[in-house]
Amino acid sequence: WNADQHLPTQINTDNRGTIMMRTLVFLSLMASAACFAPSPLSIKSNQAPRSVRAGVCPTSTGLTMQLKSRRSVLGSAALVAGSLVLGQTGFAAPATAALDPRPPSPDDLTIYVGAGCFWHVQHEMIVAESKILKRDSKTFTSVAGYAGGTKVGKNNDVCYHNRMSFSDYGSMGHTEVVAVKVPNDRLLYFMEAFLGLFDANGIRNDPQDAGGEYRTALGLPGGMKNDAVSVLREFATQKGMRVLAGKGDEGDTLEDKTIYVYDTAQFPFHAGELYHQYHDDMGVDYGEEYHAMRDVALQRGTLTVSNCPGDRSYRPVPQ
Repeated sequence: WNADQHLPTQINTDNRGTIMMRTLVFLSLMASAACFAPSPLSIKSNQAPRSVRAGVCPTSTGLTMQLKSRRSVLGSAALVAGSLVLGQTGFAAPATAALDPRPPSPDDLTIYVGAGCFWHVQHEMIVAESKILKRDSKTFTSVAGYAGGTKVGKNNDVCYHNRMSFSDYGSMGHTEVVAVKVPNDRLLYFMEAFLGLFDANGIRNDPQDAGGEYRTALGLPGGMKNDAVSVLREFATQKGMRVLAGKGDEGDTLEDKTIYVYDTAQFPFHAGELYHQYHDDMGVDYGEEYHAMRDVALQRGTLTVSNCPGDRSYRPVPQ
């Protein structure tokens, strides 16, 4: 399998024996795979990093800008096994694969992921873009926002909670997510990075944030029909999580450990307010270099000032 080729549009269901063998290989590799658990993370932080929760396997990978990932994005045998299940028999081992830089391209898929507060998730997707795609502040695509609801406000607005209840994302059934542009042949890497947002028991990084606004979400082109879902389901099972089709307006997933998969055409991404972008997490300072990326993204046009009340201070004052 050539890594520059796209994922197969359809798995050959006629060769059931081969798929069964690959599945068995997958399960055996999963037994010894490195955990996706969060580990202490900071980007030139002036504060002590968040402590690792009890029972979590601490791992870290040094990245540029002194990034330390909460998990080893590329070091899991499970990704190799998942590649086998999808027929990528020539896929190099993630720990040693020499991944070429992949700047944003019109051919990229737009996906989104949600696992609690989007401040932390955006940082983790920036780490993933850096490690998996070799992107930097001039090419990062991760944007915090909202998705998964069945309603939108006036002019298609979706906004954070505000005193005027203007296009409030929670009241319209949306959850906090982060969108990122991904090459199709690197999609499985981001499936692993997504599951790295949860500990070995399928619990997200910030269980103190409760409600449908923090439910676990994954937006993919085609939703459940995307071939990557079969691999995701195998990964998720190892953490006691289940994968279901998102229908919109769901409640929290903290108790039942559900991953709702949304079709991005039916449940599109809505970019969040500028002030939420490249934000520190609760109790974690990601550093000034990270914060400065917001202005870079704004100049590039990756970010825009919204019509939401929270972005009022960024809008020009009428003369």
